[in-house]
This record gives sequence, structure tokens and C-alpha cells, in this order.
Amino acid sequence: MRCTKSQEKLLFGVAANVLFLGIVSFFTDVSTEIVVAILPTFLVIQLGSTPEIVGTIEGIAESITSFLKIASGSLCDRMGRRKGLVILGYGISNAVKPFMGFASSWTHILGLRSADRVGKGLRTPPRDAIISDSAVGEKIGRAFGIHRTLDQLGAIVGPIIAFLLLMPLGYQGLFLITAIPGTLAILILVIFVKEPQRKACPTKYTLGGAKSILTKSFYMYLISAALYSLGAISYAFILLRALELGVPQEYAPLLYACIQVFHVLSGLPAGEFSDRIGRVKAIQLGYFLLLSSLLTIALAPNPLIFVIGVALFGAHQGVVETSQRAMIPSIVPEIYRGTAYGLYNMVIGIVTFPTNLMAGLLFSINSKYAFYYGAAFGVLASIAISVVERNMKMTQFKS
Repeated sequence: MRCTKSQEKLLFGVAANVLFLGIVSFFTDVSTEIVVAILPTFLVIQLGSTPEIVGTIEGIAESITSFLKIASGSLCDRMGRRKGLVILGYGISNAVKPFMGFASSWTHILGLRSADRVGKGLRTPPRDAIISDSAVGEKIGRAFGIHRTLDQLGAIVGPIIAFLLLMPLGYQGLFLITAIPGTLAILILVIFVKEPQRKACPTKYTLGGAKSILTKSFYMYLISAALYSLGAISYAFILLRALELGVPQEYAPLLYACIQVFHVLSGLPAGEFSDRIGRVKAIQLGYFLLLSSLLTIALAPNPLIFVIGVALFGAHQGVVETSQRAMIPSIVPEIYRGTAYGLYNMVIGIVTFPTNLMAGLLFSINSKYAFYYGAAFGVLASIAISVVERNMKMTQFKS
């Protein structure tokens, strides 16, 4: 039995669910990015941690959610309902961040950061599936572009708040105020986001019964995404590289905001580009920007050139995150999209830990090595996605 798509209400020509989920992500990202903008310096300067520990925390925090993502995606497909898991995931993430201000060791941060990512693991596949279900016509790229743009606007506001309030409030005060945008996000989600009208899929459509999505095209797509993720090292190392180049620690939030500005500027154009020109070409552009950004950051002789690399890194994120998500509905049937998004996010999560652990070790030897490592995998990801385009004819699944 085929799951049916709802007739979505439109606001300003955009599906209401897409717009409101974007606003939810905006406020959640204000909260999250306040934390991310100050966490590396908090760990190194306030808690005396090392770059290896920073990499370990980021890697574990992301990877620990991997199997939650596939379970969450499969569950929402089987139930035919998505919103409850989205609420639970956002609720957990927004509840734990204020407690980071009371951490006295890096192990406390590891636990809280992991709990935050557990929430992300629960919410991401069903949220992406709601966006896909709610997209108007064939404009799935536009829908994800709008969502990513609103999401990343929060990632600009968060670091700016961190920059303005770090001195008067201190680290603890900044962690505490993350509760304000986090609460707003939950309220908007509960009140305004509607469950798409879909019939529950038959019992046989469990994770085991969803093997039909594992086509050669989808396998190769996952390989490309995994290789990309091995190269997409954490923001933390970019901010630590800035300290090496003599950028004062209080300017770290502004550098992070710069990344997010270019992330925002590239997201919506990337969605339109993928709708008109093709998903693979848009992904290839994002991988090229990753390669360019990491080499620029590694070889930058001064802070000015470094900032150019930072801007390129932000632009690559907007292109890749939009295009990768928009490609899945082209190669996976609607009834399995939650599972597909779960697999996609699981693969990314699994490789995140070794990526950041290796980057931390290389950074400790020579900071440039961490960025060369990332650039090498960017090249491999480009080759893999080229193989998908050249040798595989993707099946188009209409909503």
C-alpha cells in the first residue's frame, strides 16, 4: 500500500511545514551555535583540554547517534508518523545545552554533547522526510534549500550573540541563555508543524523489508557521502588554526559566524541549481569548494587569506547539505524515505568519529596535515560521485 502525501498549505508559495520547520531549526541553531562557537576555546582554555580531546569529543558525540538515525528513520516509515520523533529529538537537544556551563571536566562536556547529538539523531531522518513529503511538486531542492537557509541563519545569529555576550556573561552565562531560543523552537514545532497525512505502511515494511532501497545507485551514493564526511573535518580545527595564525580567542565566534553567513548564502541557490541542472552536478560543486577551502586554510600565510578559506568552507556546506538531501527522493521510493535518510545520516555519523580523531592527531603533529587529510578525501568523494553519474542510470521515484 502506498503512503499518501498530504495536500500542504502554502505560505508565501512555500509548504507551511517546510517554512515552520525552518523556523524551528533557526531557533535551535541559535542555541546550538552559541555552544559550538565557544566550545573549542572553552575546552582548551578553561578546562585545559588538548586538540586530541576536542577531536575525540566531536567524533564520539556525532558517531554515538548513528544507529539512532537508522532506527528513527525506519520507525517513522513503519508507523506512518514522523512528528512525534521530531519533537522528542528537538526536546532532548534543547534541554541539555544549558548544563554545559556547569561542566568542570571534558568528560562532562562529552556526556552533554553526546546527549545533544542523540536528540539530533532522533529528529533528523523524520524531519527530512517531512520536508520531502511536504515539498511542492518537483521542487524538493528548493524545499531543502529554504530549510537549510533558515537553519543556517540561526547559525549566524548564534555566534554573533556569543561574540557580543562572552565578555559580559562569561562562558557559563552563554551556555545558560541557550534555553531561550531552544524553548521557542519547541513551542513553534508543537503548535505549527503538522503531521503529513500518510497511511501507516504495512507491517512488512520494516527495516528488513526496506532492502529494496539498497540499489547499486544508492550504495554508490552512500559511498560518496561517506568519503565526503571523512574529509569534512570539524569546525573546531578551523577555529584552532585561527589561534595559530594569531587571531585573538574572542574573535573565534566571528569566524564561526563567517562560515555560517556563506553557508546561508549558498543554500538556496544550491537547491535551485540542483532542481534545474541536476543533483550530482550540485554535489560535485560542493566537493570542489571543500577541497579549495581546506587547501586555502592550510596554506594561508596570514589571517586575511585564512578568512577566504573560511568563507569557502561555509559555501561548500550550504551546497553539499542541500544537494545531498535533495538527491535521496530521486533514487528512493516515498514510503522508504525515512529509512533512506536514516541510512544516509548513519553513514555520515559512523565516519565522523575516525575523521575527527585522525584530524586531531594530525593537527597535533602539524596543523596543516589535518587539512591536507580532509582535502584528500574531498577528491575521493568527487571521483565516487562521478562514477554514480557516469555509470548508473538512476530510477526517478515520483511523489
